[in-house]
Amino acid sequence: MPVFRRIYSPLWGVHPIDKDLGIETSGIVSSEDIHRDKKLNQQIVPYIGSQPTIVRACLSALKTHREYTFVDFGCGKGRALVVASEFPFQSVIGIELSPALAATARSNTSKVARRFSDRRPVKIITANACEYPLPPGRLTCFNYHAFGRELVSQIVRKFEEGLAGDTPHMFFVYYNPVHFELFDASPAFKRFYAQQLPYHDSEIGFGPDQDDAVVIWQSVRGAVAEKHEGANRKISITAAGRRAQLLD
Repeated sequence: MPVFRRIYSPLWGVHPIDKDLGIETSGIVSSEDIHRDKKLNQQIVPYIGSQPTIVRACLSALKTHREYTFVDFGCGKGRALVVASEFPFQSVIGIELSPALAATARSNTSKVARRFSDRRPVKIITANACEYPLPPGRLTCFNYHAFGRELVSQIVRKFEEGLAGDTPHMFFVYYNPVHFELFDASPAFKRFYAQQLPYHDSEIGFGPDQDDAVVIWQSVRGAVAEKHEGANRKISITAAGRRAQLLD
């Protein structure tokens, strides 16, 4: 953690979304503090909150929300859930392994719900994302690089099984898609969207970079829209395997 703290020291400030909404999603939580099992925490990425501007931009690209349940796999303190609640999803669900982070996410989303009564309700589940059963119906699944390759591989298989069963259609929104090749290799998915999105000016200094890559896949089953221009752009993994970057 001391090394991580030095590298990402700006992240220890209070993010603008926390100041605006009176919530607490800032800072870093180490993988050891997320889960004590040494084998499992080697496959968990330390918690850092996503940038609201980027989450908002990529969810807007979907164009369709009302028939879909939003599920954040590894929701952390709930920052992406707060943004997702702005959209008219059927429901919004966060799955989080750490009881402490899940409790913080519940507190944060409850505060937002009391302030904005017209937003979609948010439910937080304390569970292993690989083991939690997929909700019924159409899904928009989200992940901000919370897992190592082995866990992402398990999640891909979980999605494939769902799509071979009762799940009629799925979008998967992968923010910082470090293990993108697992979705590209799956016959159940095809690229829908790929963009390198900039932080808002107010967010600079509250993340390790000034822009982030987001790639969205949709399931072949029930595909509902044509892919966006540039969806098949190549992806480079930099910074010792910690950052995905789209190439022109």
